Amino acid sequence: MDDTPLIFWGRCRSGRRWFWAASEYEGGQAHGWADTRDEAARQGNAAAVKLAAGRYANIEILHGIAVERLKALNTAKKAARPPRSARTGVKPPPNPIGYLYAIQPGRWDLDDRTWIEGGIVKFPITRKTARRIYYLRPRGSIAHNVWEPGYVDRQELERFGHVRVPHWFMVSAEPPELPDTSLPRTRWHQPAPAPDLKALKAAMAAAHPDRGGSDEAFIAARRRYVQARDRHAA
Repeated sequence: MDDTPLIFWGRCRSGRRWFWAASEYEGGQAHGWADTRDEAARQGNAAAVKLAAGRYANIEILHGIAVERLKALNTAKKAARPPRSARTGVKPPPNPIGYLYAIQPGRWDLDDRTWIEGGIVKFPITRKTARRIYYLRPRGSIAHNVWEPGYVDRQELERFGHVRVPHWFMVSAEPPELPDTSLPRTRWHQPAPAPDLKALKAAMAAAHPDRGGSDEAFIAARRRYVQARDRHAA
């Protein structure tokens, strides 16, 4: 039985540098970077010889292993990074100069039996100019505590008391009044009333990725809306 180890080494571009990799079939691996192609070749070949560890071995050049190894390293590096929102998000100031307000619609929990009441959320104001009011709004779920900057037209807000914005439909200068339909409650241990389809539809739209939500939140919100709609139609 031929147990002669088979070892490959190769090189490839990595930006302005060269990447090399050496790999024994069903054995050890090594990789690194070099400033020039020739230096990458020397280091790759030396790594292959080192993997042989004094044994007689078949050492062959296969540049594809360097390409695949570099791809795997880049994939692992990307996966280890925090989400972009966590890297670029900002934190609310400890003492904002005021707040803008919006309504978060009520919604069914993931078990489709527990109703989570809607409520009023507030966004900290960071700066005011003659034309604009700058504030921070949550990116995705408020529970994630990741915020991004936004602004509204100051004259429009002061004239009408509210203004339409992306992600939240509308923000107000004062806390808005919650509609009764967004607050279903149980009483005397009676089943909660049927969910409000309009509120569930609004929650589904608010969870859409185009409005700052996530794919998972939108799918869950859409499932709650469809199930409630089907129960209502039955």
